[in-house]
Order: sequence, then structure tokens, then C-alpha cells
Amino acid sequence: MSTTTLTMNAPELALAALEAAAEKFNTATEHLTLATKTVLMLVAGPLLGLAFVIALPAISVMLTAYYGSKLIAARWTRVARYAKNVVLFFAAPFIGLAYLIALPFVGFGTLVYVAVKAARK
Repeated sequence: MSTTTLTMNAPELALAALEAAAEKFNTATEHLTLATKTVLMLVAGPLLGLAFVIALPAISVMLTAYYGSKLIAARWTRVARYAKNVVLFFAAPFIGLAYLIALPFVGFGTLVYVAVKAARK
């Protein structure tokens, strides 16, 4: 069994991209007047907040799926065995019902078979 080291570098990459975007924004706004910067911040602040509020649930679902799939891939045999046991647990009542319905017919068929075999002798 080999061990796999999982690295959580996706948040660091997102943070690096955010820092690069902030640096571009800072260089773009260096030559603006104070009033223009203030108005720009008053307009951009709520819009950025809204963008984060809208994007964070989707990002969290994507990160959960990403790290969950990496975790499942790293421990596939244990997960497959667990999933098989869960499926069998939920299928057991239906399998029992199938046996309950089928076994009287099987018993009757066996009885007929033995009776025909005895009658031929």
C-alpha cells in the first residue's frame, strides 16, 4: 500500500491570483486623484462584496468536491468496500422479500419433481 501526500495548494493559488489582481489595481489607481479613488472605492466595494457573497458558496462546493475526490482516489479500496457494505445493507430487505416470495414456488416445484420421480419408479 503506497501512501500519497495530499497538498492543499488550491487556496494558495487563489490567494496569489488575488494578490496579483490587487497589485494591478494599485498600479492602475496610482495616478488618480483622491476624490476619484474615493468614488471608485465607494462603487467598487459593495460590488466586490456582492461578487464574493455570490461566488463563495460555489467555490466551497467545488473545493469540497475537489478534495473529496482526491481523498476517495487515495483511499479507493476502503471506500469501495464501505460503499459495497452500505449497498448490501439497503438491498438486504428486498433480497429477503424476493426469497420469501420465491421459496414457496421453489418448494412446490421440488415436491412435484420428487413426486414425479417417485411415480416413475
